[in-house]
Amino acid sequence: MNTKLLVGAVLVISLSAGTWAVLRRDGRFGPIAGASSTADGDTHVPAPEFTGVTDWLNSKPLKLADQKGKVVVVHFWTNGCINCIHNYVHYRAWEQKYKDDKRFLMIGVHTPEFQAEKDVERIKDRMSKNKLSFPVAVDNDSATWKAWGNQYWPCIYLVDKTGAIRHRWEGELGDDGYKKVSAMIEELLAER
Repeated sequence: MNTKLLVGAVLVISLSAGTWAVLRRDGRFGPIAGASSTADGDTHVPAPEFTGVTDWLNSKPLKLADQKGKVVVVHFWTNGCINCIHNYVHYRAWEQKYKDDKRFLMIGVHTPEFQAEKDVERIKDRMSKNKLSFPVAVDNDSATWKAWGNQYWPCIYLVDKTGAIRHRWEGELGDDGYKKVSAMIEELLAER
């Protein structure tokens, strides 16, 4: 086989795989590890508890086990991630929309990518500047990240009223993702 043709084929395959990986990370639904499916194709997996949290911001320490009866949006983020920053507008919108709904709770899990992002005062400052008032678990040792098997910043998990993860969104929401995830929140809130 011609060496140039072989190199070209490898390059095309590599670029295709790279493009797929980027698209999967930018606002796509990802599979939920360990999930079981119901007859309607929905997935359910028990949400892991928050673990190894070094600080709680805007809240006393929370346990998912105490949130039964609520739809909980758990989102992994870090304050230096531009993709995470792009989601702030959507988090504020959910906070505003559901501010009086006791069946809804949003919890941020701040897992730093870089050393500077571990500074709790920096996290507080970024939250204040960006008007983020939801509870935040500071996961400086990545213990909760690992317990959830998370891989991306940002990543949003929707936990139903029984404490099961029902949906996961990887990457930025954008307008389309915001609409899709908002519809899923509404569906989960409507469940008994």
